[in-house]
Amino acid sequence: MKILVVAVFVVALVIGRRWYTGWRVALQQEQRPHPQVPSSLLAGADRTWLVFTTPYCASCGPVKEHLAGADPEARLVSVDVTREPHLADAFHVRSAPTVLLADAAGQVQARLVGARAVRDYFATV
Repeated sequence: MKILVVAVFVVALVIGRRWYTGWRVALQQEQRPHPQVPSSLLAGADRTWLVFTTPYCASCGPVKEHLAGADPEARLVSVDVTREPHLADAFHVRSAPTVLLADAAGQVQARLVGARAVRDYFATV
């Protein structure tokens, strides 16, 4: 009986991990068009990193530090989705941290979901 319980638990973990991994990949590869980033967030910068955060996001601080170190010439803007839900909805933010790279015209050039995606982005650039 114990072996059966352990086997069911292991199968549930494997299925749960596959579902979670697929969900994260789908968030990262989302192809919906994004609106232009408001000029008030760009402030005339050539490149702007928008980091969508929540008050309880443990990995958001390290992500912002990584972005500031990896691209010091770019503007870095933190957007608290609990205070700016309209921006989160407009940019289809479903997980924190979600990071957008916008050019000077406000067009989204990159969408990164999660701390690992940010690290991977700079590893390939």
